[in-house]
Amino acid sequence: MDKIYRARRKRARHIRTQSGRVFRQRLGAIFTLVLFAGVLSIAGVIGASFLVYHSYASDLQNPQDEIDQRFVGPSFAFDRNGQQLGEYVDKTAGLRHPVPLNQISPFVIAATVATEDSTFYTNPGVNFKGLARAAWENLTPFGGGGFFGGTGGSSITQQLVKNVYTPEINTGVVNESTSDKINRKLKESVVAIELKRQYSNDQILDWYLGQIFYGRNANGIEAASEAFFGKKAKDLTLGEAAYLAGLPQAPGDYAKDADSAKRRQGEVLDLMISHLDDINKIPTDGDETKPLVGLTVDQINAARDEPLNFIDTSFSIQAPHFFYYLQDQVTKMCQAGLFSAPGDISCDEVVTQGGLKITSTLDLGLNALVQKSIEDQISAYEDGTNGHDASSVTIDPKTGEILAYIGSRNFNDDHVCDQNDPDSLGCEISGQVDIASSEQSLGSTMKMFTYLKAFEDGWVPSTFIDDKELILDPGTNAAHKINNWNSSYLGTITIRKAMSESVNTAAVRTLLEVGEDGMRDMAHRMGITDLRQGNCGPTITLGACEVKLVDQTFAYAVLANGGDMIGRPTSEDLPSGFRELDPVSVLKITDNDGNVLYNFDKPETRHIVDPAYAYMITDIASNDGINWSRLTIDRPAATKTGTSEEFRDGVIMGYTPDLVTGVWMGNANNNPMTPGTFSAQGVGPIWREVMTEASQYLNLPKDDFKRPDDVILLDCNGRREVFKVNTPTVKAGACHGPSGHDSGASASPTPKGPVFPTRTEPPSTTPTPVPTETPVLPAVTYYKTQEGDTVQSVANKYRVGAADLAKANAITITTPLQPGTILVIPLSSAQPSPAGSPTPVPEPTESPQPGN
Repeated sequence: MDKIYRARRKRARHIRTQSGRVFRQRLGAIFTLVLFAGVLSIAGVIGASFLVYHSYASDLQNPQDEIDQRFVGPSFAFDRNGQQLGEYVDKTAGLRHPVPLNQISPFVIAATVATEDSTFYTNPGVNFKGLARAAWENLTPFGGGGFFGGTGGSSITQQLVKNVYTPEINTGVVNESTSDKINRKLKESVVAIELKRQYSNDQILDWYLGQIFYGRNANGIEAASEAFFGKKAKDLTLGEAAYLAGLPQAPGDYAKDADSAKRRQGEVLDLMISHLDDINKIPTDGDETKPLVGLTVDQINAARDEPLNFIDTSFSIQAPHFFYYLQDQVTKMCQAGLFSAPGDISCDEVVTQGGLKITSTLDLGLNALVQKSIEDQISAYEDGTNGHDASSVTIDPKTGEILAYIGSRNFNDDHVCDQNDPDSLGCEISGQVDIASSEQSLGSTMKMFTYLKAFEDGWVPSTFIDDKELILDPGTNAAHKINNWNSSYLGTITIRKAMSESVNTAAVRTLLEVGEDGMRDMAHRMGITDLRQGNCGPTITLGACEVKLVDQTFAYAVLANGGDMIGRPTSEDLPSGFRELDPVSVLKITDNDGNVLYNFDKPETRHIVDPAYAYMITDIASNDGINWSRLTIDRPAATKTGTSEEFRDGVIMGYTPDLVTGVWMGNANNNPMTPGTFSAQGVGPIWREVMTEASQYLNLPKDDFKRPDDVILLDCNGRREVFKVNTPTVKAGACHGPSGHDSGASASPTPKGPVFPTRTEPPSTTPTPVPTETPVLPAVTYYKTQEGDTVQSVANKYRVGAADLAKANAITITTPLQPGTILVIPLSSAQPSPAGSPTPVPEPTESPQPGN
């Protein structure tokens, strides 16, 4: 038995030995294969890296030659009459007019190195420490920024490369793919290393300081020194150098706001202290035995209190907001293929480097007229309204051409609000903020899209809609009451009355019936490029979501054209269903040799809405609407008012058959205006003056709006009403349409509606002209009292007699005023109320909804 067990154990050991040998042989084979594959992979990576490096680094030119090769010349913009607007500054201008490094203050060099790349004089072109930090932030889930969402780690040399060598892949595209980002960083790194290999540190820093942008149209340290301090770069003090060295981080912000830039200067000085050893080792002319500076902590701290003597910041660009809007439009036109850039210049650089002569649609004479109207009207009433800024766009609806474009009240007002203190004073204008092309709440001017969609769906101006209490999402935490501007309800009213008197509950009820998607689609067809989020909710019709004034003005031009959009093929990247045409800002573009690259021969036309439905809107807005808002001018015109929540925005959109103007008023820092500053009395006087004077300036005829052939006017309870022939209506109204027309009303007896007052004269499509001296303010306005107000102080604010103010409110001059009291402000004797004008209902104590 023992022999049997011994035999079995021997056989088992043999089997284990054989298995172990086979396993070791296989493991060895696998290891050999892995090792062989690894060697091949390393060789492949090395080979691939060599090829990539060679492709990026071959034929490398120095930055000056690189710029000269693709630079044709600066571009100039002109108005439609040939008056120059300005010259577009090339960001590489400093490289084409270099200043030697020994002609630049050593403090600038020290501050720049400490701020941008403390290892500049020792790294091979790439700041590997900075790249490691950036990689941790951008390529791991632990860095806090997400993939490619963290900070950058570019060295000074890489920043130079990014601005000079790789503009074609450094366009700031929001949706740049990860592979494109990697490719861009790889190219920047390779070229930076090669630059450091071929050129000295001083030469690279000289190139860098010659092209970096500091704001105020200053490219390069010499231009910046002149623009900010009126001196040569070699004469800059330590404090001035630290101030300028901090600007490239955010030149658009810091260069406009001395307070923010001063705080940034402190950060730069802190960095100089942190890297004091590095900057004190910066060599002079490459000689490491001769330090460029020998700074101490005390010297750096003393620079914090050094006075900074800035020079005047204004510059001689005509119509500056339009000037920059034009640059953006020409760039987009090039990208859309509407013209080809000369030579090898990219579309992103075509305006600054392509040597273009751009003739715009702007009329400088008209633009100056509008600018003056804004200044005159705001300065006259801003103490009472607390509205200090305004913007305006005027378009010729028959061509789509932008004739006047004012982005703010004063471009040279460079106050920028402290984001941590939005109520800070002095930043209500922030002149370089272009309101015309920024998203703003345009209040009830959005209702036009809702009612136009309703007319498409079979409604008519005499259709009934309820004006009564309306609470959205009742019984939930999101319950929201819709307020009318006067906190009162009219019951069952017509669409005509609802639109002309800007009734909020009626507009929201209409929106709920036609659908938010339908209303947004209408807005997009008409010209709005925003409203893409799809979650605005029913108050979208009251201006709850923001749009651009220039887009809204273009949309109202469709109404002025009777339903047609007229302009040029769009260069915007818009989804299907959005507008196909853009407003026209360019008449002609020629290259440096005079060859025509683009010529606006004639506008294109798109039929957007049925002329009958466009006419229904115009009929309401040009009769009931403009009379109710008291904005009539010396010719037929249509208007729609808009006031956003808490009186932060006041808007008037209005048009004649030949001219469309949209005007916004408010504060650039979004501070509310005085309670009771409704658009009719706030921004209304600006619109009225602009349209009157612009029509006279352009010598426009006093034409009436053309009624389409398929629109019929019928008697409706003593007044005329508008219907489209052979088109059934789907909702009951104040009167029947033509025989067999009003299917909604014929299904049941016509409900009894509101009785309109009998006119003493036959109705006319032409409003009675109002003399130019007629005041534009309504008969009364309203004011919500604040802490410390007295009857006398409020009277002084609105320039009325204290006795008149007391009488209008049934109080005495000495009556104490409690905060929150609503006062009726009568017109002064110098501004009598026009006879027969409607008197608005007093402003409620509760803030109005957007859109009033």
